[in-house]
Amino acid sequence: QMTTSDYAAGVDEYLKNVEKRQILRNKDNLNTESIGAESLLVAAATFKRVHHTDDAPRREKERVIQLALLAVRKRYRKLGVGRQLLNFVRNPIVVGEYDAIVSYVDPGATGFFLRNGFSSDLILNHRFSDLVDHWDNSTMMSYLPPYSECLSSGTVSLLKEMSSTLSEDIKRWRSSSVEAYQTQLSCLERMRHEIMLLRTTVSSQETTIDSLTTEIERLRLGKGVCEREFREYRAQVRAMLSRLKSGNEDLESAENQIMSLTLLESKDPHINGHEVGNVVLRVGEEEFTTIEDDFRAAVCSTPSYRSIRITTVEKQNAKKSNLLRNVYKARCNALRDPNLTMTLYYCGGKGGTLHRILRDGFLPKDMVPGDFGVGLYFTQNPVRAMQYSEPGLLMQCEVGIGMAESVLKVDQTRNRPPVGYDSILTGERDVDHIGIYSHQRHNELQYLVFDSKQAVPNYLIYFKRLKTGGNTRYRRQNRLNWKCRRRLRNACMDFDLNNLFK
Repeated sequence: QMTTSDYAAGVDEYLKNVEKRQILRNKDNLNTESIGAESLLVAAATFKRVHHTDDAPRREKERVIQLALLAVRKRYRKLGVGRQLLNFVRNPIVVGEYDAIVSYVDPGATGFFLRNGFSSDLILNHRFSDLVDHWDNSTMMSYLPPYSECLSSGTVSLLKEMSSTLSEDIKRWRSSSVEAYQTQLSCLERMRHEIMLLRTTVSSQETTIDSLTTEIERLRLGKGVCEREFREYRAQVRAMLSRLKSGNEDLESAENQIMSLTLLESKDPHINGHEVGNVVLRVGEEEFTTIEDDFRAAVCSTPSYRSIRITTVEKQNAKKSNLLRNVYKARCNALRDPNLTMTLYYCGGKGGTLHRILRDGFLPKDMVPGDFGVGLYFTQNPVRAMQYSEPGLLMQCEVGIGMAESVLKVDQTRNRPPVGYDSILTGERDVDHIGIYSHQRHNELQYLVFDSKQAVPNYLIYFKRLKTGGNTRYRRQNRLNWKCRRRLRNACMDFDLNNLFK
């Protein structure tokens, strides 16, 4: 039968005897009674094994030794005694197999432990935070042994266990590293998508602000016109009432004049087919001649359209044009290629919308569905644009193309350009459902933009088809004269040829 010995028995009595012997030595009474076992100690170290607890942040099977005390007498310090004692504690033959040695170190001894392989890294030592701190103002330090530490025992079994432990640690390190990388990459991707979303929101807000600014300016101008007309109307009514009071005019005549003023204010805003406030270019003006020459050069390539002639050209006044062009330029500056702009003809405008577009510019409601998407279609050929425009009217515009991608696949639901592009270059659209000129087919490509601020109207062209017939020789001569006139005009731009050919 085995009995358990109590090694702590007699400790209190021993400590009392130590205290008595210390008093004797302090009185310089050195004899056999004042010398005891404590006088033979040079250095001492105490340690214990720490068992795993449920709230411990370290792994469950991790074997930890806590170094509670390591002390050397002052006269024996810096002689290698403490290092030798620490080597005994680190020897697996003495303390058994372990995964880490942990100790709370006094600030004056941190250098000693650092030189002997201990680490004070906070992240590394966090998993030992459940250990009890027996000292005040101390630093936790840990020692992780190499895998060959156990070879001093000379056993082959320890070498095999070391190899399997190394493999397990490598697997755990690889798993944790992959998980950390995935977490960082996921966070980076989400932040990138958030930045793209914020940029899109800011861009849409800027577009809305520009649109509202244009609308406010237009309303301000309209308000000024209304106030001026109202002041004129009020002045006329006051003059009539004054004449009526003075007896110079009868009541019936005054009522008729007031009714005529009211009817004048309620007339249609279009006078002789033109919008009030727009600039009308007449035949013979230099700007009109330039537009006519470019138009006829494009139209005459189609035999059935050679008899078309321009009668009038209408454009916005300078104030309105500047407002729309400022918004257009701001939008073009946001394109991937701001310098790529073209003068094209608008493929749309049926239902009487061309006058409104010339007055207010393109709006989101002007987007029309087509074979290649919902947007604004433009072409370089005016004949092609006539198929979609209001009869007798054609609109010339300046369009910000930017980076354009050629698209041949039909997609009627497309409402934005492809990623990395500002517009698309489409193939031929089916125009059988367009009533006018539906029997004509031209292999002309069209540009499609998806932002109403990406185009601005230049001119609204009024044209008509002249009656054919008469002397063929005379028509050929007339066409030859026009070609000669065009060549002379291009060669002599410095001369005023308009008066020469009138």
